[in-house]
Amino acid sequence: MRVFALAAALCAALVMPVAVRAQPEPSPSPSSQAPAPAPDSSTGGFDASKLTPAQQDALRLAIIKTSQNPVGNITVVPFQSNFNYGFGPYTRFQYNLNVQPVIPIMLSPSMTLIARTIFPIVNQPSGAPPAVCLSPNGCPSTFGIGDTQEQFFFAPKTKPDQLIWGVGPIFQAPTGSPALLTSGKWSAGPDAVALVMPGKWVIGALVTQLWSFAGESSRSDVNTFLLQPFVNYNIKNGWAVSTSPVMTANWSAAQNKWAVPLGGGVARTFKDGDQLMSLAVSYYTYIARPLSSPQTNLKVVWSLLWPVKRGLDIGQLLKEAQ
Repeated sequence: MRVFALAAALCAALVMPVAVRAQPEPSPSPSSQAPAPAPDSSTGGFDASKLTPAQQDALRLAIIKTSQNPVGNITVVPFQSNFNYGFGPYTRFQYNLNVQPVIPIMLSPSMTLIARTIFPIVNQPSGAPPAVCLSPNGCPSTFGIGDTQEQFFFAPKTKPDQLIWGVGPIFQAPTGSPALLTSGKWSAGPDAVALVMPGKWVIGALVTQLWSFAGESSRSDVNTFLLQPFVNYNIKNGWAVSTSPVMTANWSAAQNKWAVPLGGGVARTFKDGDQLMSLAVSYYTYIARPLSSPQTNLKVVWSLLWPVKRGLDIGQLLKEAQ
């Protein structure tokens, strides 16, 4: 019996360490395995999950308002489709696509340069009378590119409750082709923008003036003015109602100098995956116009948005959204 007891004790001593070693390691708690939330690209890399729900809503509103600010600290690439009805003396259809990227360049902590390029793609209807269009050759439209504009705004940093503004030069190059789609003139002048952003509102105006200084002598001189007031009221879930009529004047025209549209539309800012973007639809009727303007305009604008990370002041944006 003593021998049996001794043998049993020896076997237990040998097996127990093996059994202990064979036990699985304890699993880490789920909280230690969960990955840290990824920074939100729509806030320039800032981790919005650290904010309260109310602060997150305020930050979203502030970013939307920044995208509606022509001199905001955000890169915007809009594709603006203009469906122009009743264009020209024979009230035909014209299509114009403006690709107009807006890029902020930080010159210093207190000054930003906003560069805005307008590159037009045009399908211009024929100006021939209806009798010519009935001929076998018809009167096809002219497709090509228009004259390119480059606008610059030097915009100082301001406090949330102050007037936001920017001024600079505007240039126009005769890049249009075919010849029907260009002014044939090199032009330049000043531009300016001013706005306020109280609460859910973004209210302001943009003005430009162009004078030609070189180009084809056979072409008419350029002396044009543009005034674009804009009003945006932001609702919930990225929706906004807005109006932004583009009023123009041709000071060289003998009569019908002004083109004045009235109207408005809706817009929504949203995310598709990690990409922040907006889609806006508006409709305008011209109450005054030369023959070179349409009777009505349907505008559809799809914009890609990239808040500028190094210039994104979360504290200031939250104050602006109050």
